[in-house]
Amino acid sequence: MKLALVSDDFQTITGKTGRARKFLVYEATQNTEPTLVQKLEVPESQPTFHDLHNDDITPHPLDHSILITGEAGVGLKERLSRRGITVYITSETDPLAAIDGVMKGNIPTLDPTPHREDGSCLNH
Repeated sequence: MKLALVSDDFQTITGKTGRARKFLVYEATQNTEPTLVQKLEVPESQPTFHDLHNDDITPHPLDHSILITGEAGVGLKERLSRRGITVYITSETDPLAAIDGVMKGNIPTLDPTPHREDGSCLNH
């Protein structure tokens, strides 16, 4: 399975999923160790998840994957699920520990960031 981790520094798990352009992409199964397959940097010419706010059709390189992040809003998590992306929001910052937690079903999770009454995220 493909697991992508939001990582502004290509070392640790960070947040701000909607505007993220840097991801660590791993392949892993229950029977194999995770293997880093790509340090993905989405070019400025391609949309972020935030840019695809009202667009479920335009492809994103992480469609149909597991996404691990430090922060994501309520609406974003729901929109990503329509793209076949399962989102785990976690306080864990170590990529391999987070992947191990997902594989074993014991990753520490956080709630999505709530929206304000005007529909924007509280963290924006």
